[in-house]
Amino acid sequence: MKKLYSLLTITFMLCPSVYASSHSHSHDDSDHKHYTTQEIMEIAMSAAPKNVSDKATIMASDGAILKEGSNGWVCMPGTPPNENVNPMCVDPAWQNWLKAWVNQDDYDSESASFGVSYMLVGDIPVDNNEPFNQDQSKGVWVAEGPHLMLLLPESLMKDLPRDPYAGGPYVMFEGSDFVHVMVPLEVSEPLK
Repeated sequence: MKKLYSLLTITFMLCPSVYASSHSHSHDDSDHKHYTTQEIMEIAMSAAPKNVSDKATIMASDGAILKEGSNGWVCMPGTPPNENVNPMCVDPAWQNWLKAWVNQDDYDSESASFGVSYMLVGDIPVDNNEPFNQDQSKGVWVAEGPHLMLLLPESLMKDLPRDPYAGGPYVMFEGSDFVHVMVPLEVSEPLK
């Protein structure tokens, strides 16, 4: 288990630069430096229901373990420069996905495990089509409110919409190694 946490710590220490650069967002983070460890833990845990987050490992945005967990889940407060903006809790399958994302390694949805990630606070704007696109003048951009993300074989996603504004679950990053299903928990409004 310590080996897993060491790997995750290294992964998430690298993750802020990759994730933040791929999910660029203008945000004044000057207040975020003043959060206590307890406040950061509460923000991270707000991403999932208490029956998940109470027993999860809590990891700071710099990869430091703030609390050891017992259920295999990892909750994080968000990624700089968007610290505490997009908290998430991820199961072991999503931990593997994030490792591939950070390293921009191959990830095969057809052979990977089913996975669930909670983002009950919401996320920053991302391009639904291209995983690493930062140019908001192209693509289909969405800032999802509370949602779940599901990992499953892309071959099982063929009947789902690709349009994040169609209503209900939709496919994000179709045709890429990082394809997954978004499950909004409230209405998503198009970005202006």
